[in-house]
Amino acid sequence: MFELFAVGLEMQKRMIDVQMQGVEAARDMVQAAQENAKAGMAANQAGEAGLTAMKSWMKLWGMRG
Repeated sequence: MFELFAVGLEMQKRMIDVQMQGVEAARDMVQAAQENAKAGMAANQAGEAGLTAMKSWMKLWGMRG
């Protein structure tokens, strides 16, 4: 009985570890998107070339610009 309980706990622990890896990956993706947005805003402030690059990026992601 205790062995089954221990196996169940180990399986739960592994599932939590996998989920946390997913959370960390999502956090990394959000951070990268924020950095890309900051870089995009800086390019936009640099002039018309920055604005053109932002519009191209928006088209790539299917947004209307």
